[in-house]
Amino acid sequence: MSAFCRGLAGRASAPAEPDSACCMELPAAATDAVGSPAAAAQVSFPGGPGELELALEEELALLAAGERPSDPGEQPAAEPGPLAEEAGLLPLPAQDPELLSVIRQKEKDLVLAARLGKALLEKNQDMSRQYEQMHKELTDKLEHLEQEKHELRRRFENREGEWEGRVSELESDVKQLQDELERQQVHLREADREKTRAVQELSEQNQRLLDQLSRASEVERQLSLQVHALREDFREKNSSTSQHIIRLESLQAEIKMLSDRKRELEHRLSATLEENDLLQGTVEELQDRVLILERQGHDKDLQLHQSQLELQEVRLSCRQLQGKVEELTEERSLQSSAATSTSLLSEIEQSMEAEELEQEREQLRLQLWEAYCQVRYLCSHLRGNDSADSAVSTDSSMDESSETSSAKDVPAGSLRTALSELKRLIQSIVDGVEPPSSRRIEDDSLEEQIRQTSEDSRALRELMEGERGKLRQSLEELQRLHSQVTLLSVEMTALKEERDRLRVTSEDKEPKEQLQKAVRDRDEAIAK
Repeated sequence: MSAFCRGLAGRASAPAEPDSACCMELPAAATDAVGSPAAAAQVSFPGGPGELELALEEELALLAAGERPSDPGEQPAAEPGPLAEEAGLLPLPAQDPELLSVIRQKEKDLVLAARLGKALLEKNQDMSRQYEQMHKELTDKLEHLEQEKHELRRRFENREGEWEGRVSELESDVKQLQDELERQQVHLREADREKTRAVQELSEQNQRLLDQLSRASEVERQLSLQVHALREDFREKNSSTSQHIIRLESLQAEIKMLSDRKRELEHRLSATLEENDLLQGTVEELQDRVLILERQGHDKDLQLHQSQLELQEVRLSCRQLQGKVEELTEERSLQSSAATSTSLLSEIEQSMEAEELEQEREQLRLQLWEAYCQVRYLCSHLRGNDSADSAVSTDSSMDESSETSSAKDVPAGSLRTALSELKRLIQSIVDGVEPPSSRRIEDDSLEEQIRQTSEDSRALRELMEGERGKLRQSLEELQRLHSQVTLLSVEMTALKEERDRLRVTSEDKEPKEQLQKAVRDRDEAIAK
């Protein structure tokens, strides 16, 4: 049986090396792990050769479990299997049941081995595919590494060439620096010689400076005396300058006060001029008004005179009409008292006289109507409305109607009413027109106001002239003081310049400063 398993495993896994432990018999205790032979066909082999060995051991354990003898009480029927048919054995009912069980078990083992071989073959194919894939990946990685190696070699060669060029450049730089160092050493030796010579010169210069210092001390003493005298002079001039400044401040305050007063006077003058302009405008308006009133009074006088003339004419015509009326009434009374017995001629004469009387009455009515219309026109004209046109139109219409028909009778009392109204209007006009004396009084008052205004403006002009004269004097005084201040400032500037010059001179000749300057020059020379 072990030889059969080894041959089957060798045929199933030809590429792999068979393991000798795969065909070892396992103990019978492993039969409890798997219940049927079909479970062995479902075993997967995800791992490597170790897991395959475990699977084979499990299959062998199943085979070993199948070889155990069955119970004595069982009597299975003997059926000829395919293996017995191949061996040429005929079914014998009298054979041993153990032999039949062994043959049956062998058949099961063959089926199980076939399944196991198939699984191993599939596993071998998978492993061969994995091997090929891994071989391909390894080949790709090797090619990539070869390329990287080639690239790194090329870069190394380039870097090597660059570093060789850089080394040559650095060698040339080192050579140049060595040459420069030699030149600097030569310059340093020359500087040492110059330093020694400068020290000697400075020692000589220090000796000369000491001599100059002794002389400068004497000069300093003399200059200190001069500075003291100049300080005294400066103090005196400073005190006079302070007095001038105080006076200048007082003058500036006075100028400010005068300028404020000037502004105030200018403001008052402008206000007065404006008031004068207003008064002149008022005077002109009053003069225009007086002229208008005089013109209106003259017109009213003319209207009054014309109205009086028309009134006299109306009165005269009224008296004439009254006389005619009286004559007509007398003639009528005489005719009524004549004899009743008249002839045809007397009747004709009477009829002709009646017609003449009727014509005279018609003319009288027309004259009365014209007088009434004229009175109404005068009244409307005096009232100042536009009823004159209506009266004229009425008059013209009455004239036309009088030509075609008899004139209308004048209403009773209307002429008297119109005359009374005309008198009342004339009286009101007479009362409304101011008399020349009142106008003269008003003109005198206006002239007095104008005269007073002109006098006030003249006084203000004189006051302004006086203030301008004072301001002009103040400005002249201010200019004079300004010129004095300018002179004082010039003198102060000159004194300051002289003081600065003396201070600079004293500082230049000061021994400490000269000594420091000499030491500074020596240090600079040493540093060079």
